[in-house]
Amino acid sequence: MAKSGAYIRDIHLLERLDEQIGSSGEAMAGIDHNVCTYLNNVRDTLERQLDAIREKLQEAEQKLSEAENALSSCKATQVLDPETGTFVPTCDCEESAVESARAEVEKWRTKYERGQQILDECQREIGEYNGPDGGHGLIQTMSKDQTPKVSQLLRDYIEKLQDILNSDMVVSSKVADDTVPDGRSTPLSEEGHVNDLRNFFNL
Repeated sequence: MAKSGAYIRDIHLLERLDEQIGSSGEAMAGIDHNVCTYLNNVRDTLERQLDAIREKLQEAEQKLSEAENALSSCKATQVLDPETGTFVPTCDCEESAVESARAEVEKWRTKYERGQQILDECQREIGEYNGPDGGHGLIQTMSKDQTPKVSQLLRDYIEKLQDILNSDMVVSSKVADDTVPDGRSTPLSEEGHVNDLRNFFNL
């Protein structure tokens, strides 16, 4: 059965992997910042629009109140015309103004209620994104917690591998010095050098 694991032949690959992990963490943090900024801007825009609609609704309600007062005042002055059998003045204009004002209030109230629903949905989505199980929490965990841990683990491995490589160089140099007799100006044969290395490491 084949053994599982990763076999790194080049220490520079680990260094490049560490750099890539760091860059990925920074990229994730940047994406999260942009998403949060966008969501907050959408919310702020909706709130400003809702405030404008609320002002329109309040203006329409004020006009309705004025129109109803005018109609009440008009009806208070009405008298019965004995010749025609109708009340004068007729107050038709005042009644028409009231109906028009009521329709305007209903229009802006409908817009305000719908705008409030949209704002509530937006705030709920923002809350879910910023929650512990949302995208913000996940990215924060990856970029500020997991990424530094993985990066530190890689750096520890890199330091250990560097120590091993430096140790192998020292041992190889020592073996080479020990296997060359004094006074010889030519190196040992490759086969002889390999045998000496095997004997040195008890292989």
